[in-house]
Amino acid sequence: MAKMKGARLVAQLLQAHGVSHVFFMDAVLRRALAEMEDFGITRVLGHSEKAVAYMADGYARVSGKPGVCMAQSVGAANLASGMQDPYLGHSPVIAITGRHVAPFQYRNAYQEVDHGPLYDAVTKFNGRIDNLEQIPHLFRAAFREATTGTPRPVHLDIAGFTGDALTPMEGDFDLTVDEAHTRFPAFRPAPDPAVVERAVAAVKASKKPVIVADRGAIIAGAGAALAALAERIQAPVVATLDAKHIIVETHKLFRGTVGLYGRGCANHVVDEADLVIYAGSNTSDHTTANYVMPKQGTKIIQIDIDPLEIGRNYAGTIGMLSDVRAGLEALAAKADAAKHDDWLAHTQKFVDEWRAEAEKARGSDAVPMRPERLIRELNEVLPKDAIVIADTGYAALWTGTLLGMAVRANLLQSTWNFERQQGAFVTSAHLLDDGVIDPRDTRNVLGFALSICT
Repeated sequence: MAKMKGARLVAQLLQAHGVSHVFFMDAVLRRALAEMEDFGITRVLGHSEKAVAYMADGYARVSGKPGVCMAQSVGAANLASGMQDPYLGHSPVIAITGRHVAPFQYRNAYQEVDHGPLYDAVTKFNGRIDNLEQIPHLFRAAFREATTGTPRPVHLDIAGFTGDALTPMEGDFDLTVDEAHTRFPAFRPAPDPAVVERAVAAVKASKKPVIVADRGAIIAGAGAALAALAERIQAPVVATLDAKHIIVETHKLFRGTVGLYGRGCANHVVDEADLVIYAGSNTSDHTTANYVMPKQGTKIIQIDIDPLEIGRNYAGTIGMLSDVRAGLEALAAKADAAKHDDWLAHTQKFVDEWRAEAEKARGSDAVPMRPERLIRELNEVLPKDAIVIADTGYAALWTGTLLGMAVRANLLQSTWNFERQQGAFVTSAHLLDDGVIDPRDTRNVLGFALSICT
């Protein structure tokens, strides 16, 4: 047990959970922000609550650690609006807000509304801190919730208009934290051996298998495991935009990006497959082209860490409840080596035809320059360690379908609602070799955004 004030307790708990940066909109937890100086935590002041939410999201996606953002009671609703993107993108963001103390509740206190409902739909945990003793327990709970299962945002609402009602108080605290919750995924459960055997039998019976990689495969760091399985069973690989960098563009089994924002060649492969292996996918409308691809009745193997996702949109799914990387490794270890030369040749024709058609626009000398030509030029100069960030709409279509990932180190984040906050996301997306984000880093970061004027 250690005696300290609440402000130092907050700073020390964040440091113990591996937090190196905190993104905030003033004024919130000012005493704690001052204490963070002693623990080497960089405090980044944003120009809006939504901007700091995106910064924390970018920090989490690039670093593999939870991102932290904060705002006072006045900005709580604005901060909540920035949680939709990390919620849908499976990013562990910890949002901290201030809240008027109990005697001010239900009395028309300045700018006060109920924060709970604002966060319910876009977080997996929504907690209130009303006394000093709750701080260590609920901070640990927040990091645990954010990093386990499907990573998603959480929210802590702390007493005090700026969250500082408790920080001047002193107490004795246990500062022990679980190291597993300083990163995500926190745990890597293995699949049930009996389910693996069912999946192996389905793979053996298949003549036209395909593997669909999605965001869960990226979170699990499953690139090598996915390639190993694909090569063993000779299955083509397609990827959603959120998993575009799971495998290099030039890999002999890669058939492109899939879904509504994907390539026609990849969609044809999934449509004709007799077995679809989903690796970390929630089988969304975009991934499945509004739930018609693959066709209902197609054999499905779904590997996911979230039991609620397995079979959500396809009945009769063989569900492997496990860490995605562990599930792919288990399947590769048990599956017999296979050959599907005719199927691979057939699917490669889709790719060749798509590339021939796309090259017409990619090689165009038209003025103004076509976006396809712009992406082609970018492909020529993009460094191997670059981070590419794309807004939704045309920006996602252009980068998702036309930008080739020459090496696996390249990263494409294709997400929603960046609007004019794109720069805020980019600010946090600098990564040093030791895994620590630093705004002084010179790694190349490129953002694509779409502005619509009316």
